[in-house]
Amino acid sequence: MKSALLLGLFILLRGSEGNVLKLLQRGGDELISFCNVFFFSSLITGVVMVLQERRVLGDQLKNLPAAERQLLALQGFLGYLLGPIGFFLALEHLSVVAQTLLFSLTVPLSAIAAAGLLRERLPPLFPLTLGLICAGVLLGSSSSGGAMGMLTPNDQWLGVAWGSLAVIAFAIGGVLNRACSTRGMGVGLTVGLGSLGAAVIFAVIALTLYGPDHFIALKLWWVLGVIGGYGLTISLGSQWTLMLSYRQLGAAQISLWSSLTLVVALMGAHLLLGEPLGPAAIGGSALILLALILNQLGQREASA
Repeated sequence: MKSALLLGLFILLRGSEGNVLKLLQRGGDELISFCNVFFFSSLITGVVMVLQERRVLGDQLKNLPAAERQLLALQGFLGYLLGPIGFFLALEHLSVVAQTLLFSLTVPLSAIAAAGLLRERLPPLFPLTLGLICAGVLLGSSSSGGAMGMLTPNDQWLGVAWGSLAVIAFAIGGVLNRACSTRGMGVGLTVGLGSLGAAVIFAVIALTLYGPDHFIALKLWWVLGVIGGYGLTISLGSQWTLMLSYRQLGAAQISLWSSLTLVVALMGAHLLLGEPLGPAAIGGSALILLALILNQLGQREASA
């Protein structure tokens, strides 16, 4: 029962990420950007994860060979800096529905990256799942009733460009994270240091582009209540519940049920943001969900 609750909470939090960020982008007069949002959320996640492994973190980092330090740095850059920036900027130009459909391509790209970087075999049903996901993205993004229907052509192209960059970054970053884990690196290194490093870079970007006002002009209740709440629940909460779920459930089981984040994201976009879910978007998301389930079932049978 506890494991089911943890996994359900993870699905809810991870599936709500795009909707919550979209609400933050509509925050009115507050100076909101990926710089200050991800500075605070990355700082919160980084501090907690570093403290989680503070007793062994120093020795682990000191004993890392130069090649593994470079691997860790690249994983952090892709997964905690470039990926989130692309995710945020894609949301500025796309609806949550369109962005969610586009980001489903992370699954097949991760498989391709794992095959190229880790020499892993592609899943047995990879051609079928790739075809279904691509068909789902194209169907959901087509016609006036689809996910792109309310967007201008310029917004569509900018959103797709930033989203594609984020998908590639998350796919490769996730594979590198697995490579780091197989080398004995804990979450203090892979998540904690990566998040803290990203927080520093987000702060530098904000100060360079916008100046100190980008932080000090924010109302205290907005920082602590809204951005802080996002950092504690969505960023840290999803990481924490996923980590606890892995201690009680198998990776294949978690991956299978995590497909439901797609449903949470689309329903949240419709109920919270009023985004239309036309027949094309529903049909496209159904194809993607079917592909994700088939992909996980195929991997489970191959490992049995």
